[in-house]
Amino acid sequence: MGIANEGEILEFLTYIMRREDEEIRMADSFKAAELLGKHYGMFEGKSESGGGDVIIVDNIEKAEEIKERKNAVQS
Repeated sequence: MGIANEGEILEFLTYIMRREDEEIRMADSFKAAELLGKHYGMFEGKSESGGGDVIIVDNIEKAEEIKERKNAVQS
């Protein structure tokens, strides 16, 4: 038996993450989910602390137009 290939490792981690065996601990499931997320690059470049550009969209007029149309349809 040789070294596991990428597909085998991903299948194994998915098996653990889904807790397909009753004896798999929740902590192991979370760790497998974390490793899969890292593999797929789900956590790259995302910061929860902010620091990014803030874009303010002035759509109050649009919201008022939608509200007026809704009221017109209901009456």
